[in-house]
Amino acid sequence: MSIAIEELLLVVFCLVDDWYQRQGAQLLGRTVGAKPTFSDSEMLTLMLAIDFFEFTSERRFVAFVRANYRALFPQLLDQSQYNRRARSLRYLLNALRADWATDLGVQLEEHFLLDTTPVIAVGYKRDKSHSDFRGSADYGYCAARDLHYFGYKLVMLTTLDGTPYV
Repeated sequence: MSIAIEELLLVVFCLVDDWYQRQGAQLLGRTVGAKPTFSDSEMLTLMLAIDFFEFTSERRFVAFVRANYRALFPQLLDQSQYNRRARSLRYLLNALRADWATDLGVQLEEHFLLDTTPVIAVGYKRDKSHSDFRGSADYGYCAARDLHYFGYKLVMLTTLDGTPYV
């Protein structure tokens, strides 16, 4: 079962706007100046919707929305204004995500485990000047294994029950 992009944007907007009317406006507090023509709910909708698509940048996503879904967002901001508004609303977006996660029963963790391990790319004594890894990998030392290596350091953050955390 698939959902059309227009329907997805409308559903996300309805959910965001309901949350914003209930809680978001109070979290944002009062702002000085004229009320923006492109609402905070619309802005939060686009900030959430970008996660559903495979765009490599906000610029491309905004251009896609402008070209294809202008009827849904008739007051869509230009790129510079969009960037400024997105940065100013990032804390509100985090609050929205946390509130939705709590509503869905997700436990927000307070304690994590951090572990690292070396990922060896090339033998330590081998010449690195012609290696495909030159420039990205580097020399390292793992004290736990008393190991000198050329490669990467894998860093893993997990919850206390071992679930990887992104």
